[in-house]
Amino acid sequence: MEKMDISTILASAIHESKNHIGTLLYQLETLKKQQLSEEGRQSLRKVEEGMKQLNDEWVEYLYLYRLASDGYMVHYDCFSLEEFLDDQVFALAPSATAKNLKLTFNVDADLTAVFDERLMTAVVSTAVYNALRYAKTNIEINAVVENEYLVLSIEDDGPGYNDKDIEADELLFESNTGLGLYFAELSAIAHKVQDREGYIEKRRSKRLGGAELAVFLPQ
Repeated sequence: MEKMDISTILASAIHESKNHIGTLLYQLETLKKQQLSEEGRQSLRKVEEGMKQLNDEWVEYLYLYRLASDGYMVHYDCFSLEEFLDDQVFALAPSATAKNLKLTFNVDADLTAVFDERLMTAVVSTAVYNALRYAKTNIEINAVVENEYLVLSIEDDGPGYNDKDIEADELLFESNTGLGLYFAELSAIAHKVQDREGYIEKRRSKRLGGAELAVFLPQ
């Protein structure tokens, strides 16, 4: 019997698990129509948001596998950043609301940029889920173009990074076993323009005083 690549097996298993989560989320919609107490509705909402986060993490793992194995082709397109960030906040706001946090975005209404929408959607959601663990009241997603780079930053008003965190070569995202930053870094690096490639930075948020993850994508 031919030996199979374990990474391929794991990727297939993740894909199947993601499909199961999708089925369960569909079934939850039926439960939401039932007459439940306020406590029951709150519990159901927490279960639903937890499953959505798990589903997003499965998507991230599949992209991570493809990026690490050179099996992903970057799909470049030009996007309105206002529309892109509005979509991200719309999708992630219920998770923030479930923790009594405010999630907003700031961007120039006329700003456009070129990037892979699927990869950046996964990166933003991963960073926001991580920020949900530490923010006190607010999380912001910001976008600007500086020195021919699109800068997407996810900021919070939590305790932030200390000097040791900022200087470290690695930052482990507790929300998904340390793969969050690695995925964000690979996704940024996959964006290339001539001899320039994307990168990430972790720093203190000047706007909110907590942590900030900045993703730089060449334009």
